[in-house]
Amino acid sequence: MTKKFIASLFALMLTHTTYPSLAGELSPSLSEKLLNAHSTDHLSVIIRMKEQANLKPLTLGITGRSKAFRSRRVMEALKIKASHSQRNLIPILKKEKARGSVSRYTPFWIFNGIALKATPKVIQKIVSRDDVDSVSEDFLIPPPELLPSTSVRAESPYTWNIEKVRAPEVWSMGVDGSGVVVGIFDTGVDYTHPDLIDQYRGGNNSWFDPHGEHNTPYDGAGEYSGHGTHVAGIILGGNASGKSIGVAPGAQWIASRIWNDAGEEAPSSEVHRIFQWFMDPDGNPETNDAPDVVNCSWGFKLLDTFPFCLLDFHDDITAWREAGIIPVCSAGNSGPWFFTGESPANYPETISVGATDPSDSIAFFSSQGPSNCDLSIFPDISAPGMYIFSSFLAGNYESGSGTSQAAPHVTGTIALLLSANPELSIDDIESTLKETATPLGFFHPNITYGWGLVDAFEAVSAVMP
Repeated sequence: MTKKFIASLFALMLTHTTYPSLAGELSPSLSEKLLNAHSTDHLSVIIRMKEQANLKPLTLGITGRSKAFRSRRVMEALKIKASHSQRNLIPILKKEKARGSVSRYTPFWIFNGIALKATPKVIQKIVSRDDVDSVSEDFLIPPPELLPSTSVRAESPYTWNIEKVRAPEVWSMGVDGSGVVVGIFDTGVDYTHPDLIDQYRGGNNSWFDPHGEHNTPYDGAGEYSGHGTHVAGIILGGNASGKSIGVAPGAQWIASRIWNDAGEEAPSSEVHRIFQWFMDPDGNPETNDAPDVVNCSWGFKLLDTFPFCLLDFHDDITAWREAGIIPVCSAGNSGPWFFTGESPANYPETISVGATDPSDSIAFFSSQGPSNCDLSIFPDISAPGMYIFSSFLAGNYESGSGTSQAAPHVTGTIALLLSANPELSIDDIESTLKETATPLGFFHPNITYGWGLVDAFEAVSAVMP
């Protein structure tokens, strides 16, 4: 691959963000849809306001983790900015809805925008407004796939991955994730599973179904059902099977489901709703009920083509991070070529995770770097992602492969770190994970394994007070 080709490819990727850089413009895909739409059609779009909150100054000087304090300050600033900048547009949308030109609209504060379904004429009017930065398509995100696999044939076929990251050695130190809340952002979770039921936090602030189909945790997305349950087991599953399947079995979990029972592709507006819910699950910013770390074992790209830097959820991730919520994302299963990292894993604000096999070689499907957002090292770190035995639907167990299975090992390790030392900042956690990882590959770090294979024991040992 020549330097000229890489430069050309990167330049092409930078042009393929899903919202344009010029204020008041339509994304190319939406512009084409509007041209072909009938005047009475209603199209789903995402409006992004021109004013966006500057969160960095709000958290400067805050020492330690201080998640509750950070979260309150960040949410207050986000809500004030959204309320102020949307104040003139909302009344117009209300009037258009009364006239039948708008089907629905949902204001957001996490990224200061509005999800809207309206006629082409209304959308064109909105684009022309000075307070609107861009209008893009409310695109659809497909469910993640659990790549089937068989268990590894070894003395301990179920837990090679747990032993590989050295979690049992951490448990022997008296650290198991207790006191930490993990968010599972996926297809949902079957909370009745014997390895997961005791770790569910419970209450009215621990489960969110944007589709309104289930009032209690549920895992169902058509043929992709079970993905979130499998992920949850790797993070914090117990030992009901006779083998310990989770990295941090003492942690608690809360969850939301992206896809509905039919497994239909989910609109990005519903994903924004989930991002916002995780920041304030009970709707009261005075309570500290947000998760400490959220596992995102999913990604998206344009029309199954080459992955690009798609910034649609960048503001959401940035808000999480400033509020003290750690985003861990699977690198993607678009490998083995370079520049194949999927969003949001390729955002510099996330901790991206690639997948390795039992011999510590990179999995053939694992997306590789450099990051197609900023040319930085990608993924950040690697973890077991092949032949992973974990919880599944109806109390069962399955073995699966994918970077979706790798990311939970890092999420679980972060839970162990915070359990050992609750005052760790996100920067502390990132640097510790990288500095204590086992180097893999010819160079260190590199664009295949990142900083290497996660080592929970070395990481926790480095931060023990």
